[in-house]
Amino acid sequence: MSGSPGSHWTVLLPVKPFALGKSRLGSWAGAARRDIARAVFLDTMDAILHTPEVCRLIVVTADPEAHALAAGAGAEGIHEASVGGLNAAARLGAAAAAADHGTGVRTDPVAVVAADLPALKQRELASVLAEAGRHPRAVLADHRGHGSTILTAQDPSFLLPGFEGASRARHAANGAYEIAHSGVPGARLDIDVPGDLALAAALGLGTHTAAVQANLPQ
Repeated sequence: MSGSPGSHWTVLLPVKPFALGKSRLGSWAGAARRDIARAVFLDTMDAILHTPEVCRLIVVTADPEAHALAAGAGAEGIHEASVGGLNAAARLGAAAAAADHGTGVRTDPVAVVAADLPALKQRELASVLAEAGRHPRAVLADHRGHGSTILTAQDPSFLLPGFEGASRARHAANGAYEIAHSGVPGARLDIDVPGDLALAAALGLGTHTAAVQANLPQ
């Protein structure tokens, strides 16, 4: 994280315990599923931490290993007492983003980013945040046009996360502006099925996911 004068976004990165993540890859990846979940998280986190517009990254998880990895990278960690799902984790992170030990309320905008974007590039995230900054709330649809990979709010109290399932329509229905960027494919490409990993590889994987992918079935 650069902490440059232009940095002002707080990013929330909810992540399932690695042992539970990427369940739809299980029959294909076998025991490597956990390695994939860890790797895509690490590459997503790396891209966020190196985006100049981001001043704070909060990782929300019940996984001690994810906590340790986040702390080692310089991110903050919030512990989930139980695995309550992506929306519960996003709300927990938003509450932390709104709290400031000195003055009571932070004014920084927040963005929830999916933790499985291994082809995410810093310039893509910067571009999405620049567009989102013009709107009270904004959403970026995933590559299938059904789900969401990024949700933002100028006020953390009005984040209103509605991830999972048909979240693109859900977020739009509750007032989020839809970002129509076509030049941010890595920001849209979350990993659910084996074909997604192949698509991400074509865009350019982060180093952690590339190392795992090299040992997966082709």
